[in-house]
Amino acid sequence: MAEPTIITAPPALRREKISFEALKVIQRLQAQGFQAYLAGGGVRDLLLGRHPKDFDIATSAQPNEVRRVFHNCRLIGRRFRLAHILFRGMFIEVATFRSPVVAEDDTEQETPLAGRDAPPEAFRARDGMILRDNVFGTAEQDAWRRDFTVNGLFYDPEAHQVIDYVGGLPDLDRRLLRSIGEPLIRYREDPVRMLRACRFAGTLDFQIEPHADHAIHALRNDLALASPSRMYEEVLKLFNSGAAEPIFRHLHRTGLFSVIFPEAGAWLNTEAGEAAQLRIYHALRQMDVWKRHGHDINPALAWAVAFGPYHEHLAVQQEKQGLKTSPALAMATINHLHGLAKHVQVFKHVVRDASLIMAAQPTFEKTREGVRSERFRTRHYFGDALVYLKLRSAWTGTGAELVQWWQQHL
Repeated sequence: MAEPTIITAPPALRREKISFEALKVIQRLQAQGFQAYLAGGGVRDLLLGRHPKDFDIATSAQPNEVRRVFHNCRLIGRRFRLAHILFRGMFIEVATFRSPVVAEDDTEQETPLAGRDAPPEAFRARDGMILRDNVFGTAEQDAWRRDFTVNGLFYDPEAHQVIDYVGGLPDLDRRLLRSIGEPLIRYREDPVRMLRACRFAGTLDFQIEPHADHAIHALRNDLALASPSRMYEEVLKLFNSGAAEPIFRHLHRTGLFSVIFPEAGAWLNTEAGEAAQLRIYHALRQMDVWKRHGHDINPALAWAVAFGPYHEHLAVQQEKQGLKTSPALAMATINHLHGLAKHVQVFKHVVRDASLIMAAQPTFEKTREGVRSERFRTRHYFGDALVYLKLRSAWTGTGAELVQWWQQHL
């Protein structure tokens, strides 16, 4: 077992940014003789001077032991038991240290690690992909099974120390996203890690380490193996990250965009699609502004905004077949989003509302007065449709008078 790098937490890591509840949970577990640390992205964000979204705790205590320490504990999960320590209006998630596993013939064995020189085989799983990941381990093993070095750090608030088994601290200083272990193996284990690499790089403004970046280019088609329902949740995280524009630029650069969204990706590589990229990036940038100001983004609006130019392109083809503009926009949106089902399982109600937002665009021009206008204003999608109208006006430099009229008559 290799000795970790342990440093006194720097001034950027301020305890007052950590929730009182998380500190209380760690303190009580340590008082009972267990190891307990703040783990993962929360430590990374604290070291970067950011405000963590979550405070996850990793501990040597097994789930039933955690439950014996906390009367306000609920155990969840079947594949791997997690403890939720319940407080008023929130909970703190506590996970037992896990070990990487080698899965052979559907049985699992704990795999010892050799510090920073751990062999790639330590992360192997049957057919390359992890089938199960529910073996308890040590703090070192838990650090090594995480995805990127900057996410493999622990913080001990009682000792005010950062514990680094994987070389995350120097990578954090270099603002470098490096895979823990061999990237080709880690991405095969879980192809969604490639998507997460782009998300972290965009959100944190980090560079992806060249070897890890080359592995994404080499294995990008493996992302098609990911569960469509899981991919839907991952794409929503991109939309709501506050860094959708740089993330999508990474997706396009690495080729992952065309794996997740094959038809739209193929169109973006055409002359018309390349011209529309600026519109798409403008829309994503606006979503980032909304998020930074604390506004949640309706998923239907996010899908409509991110793919509006492509849906408008498809609608032109529908119009050539005789459809009027509104139904053509609706049909184009529905066909595209439903067609993603093999890759991203978009919920039916989200597809419906996205199509209504698109179909509403010609209505703003045709319906300004009278009963139809009043009915239009009462539609549940009216506000999102108006937002799309404003964005489209900004994209194209047209329709400013129409936007102004509707804003004055709300």
